[in-house]
Amino acid sequence: MIIPCSEKCIYEEDGLCTLKHITKSSGTPLKDCPYYKEKDKKKDEPL
Repeated sequence: MIIPCSEKCIYEEDGLCTLKHITKSSGTPLKDCPYYKEKDKKKDEPL
């Protein structure tokens, strides 16, 4: 199943959710995503 994703989440890649299996809720879920985990900002910054 392909799930669109517009959040800056560790599971987001090219606008799609790459989470392969259900995991424990992140504890800080968004309205539409209980598994949201924020990406490490250092990895996203251009060099």
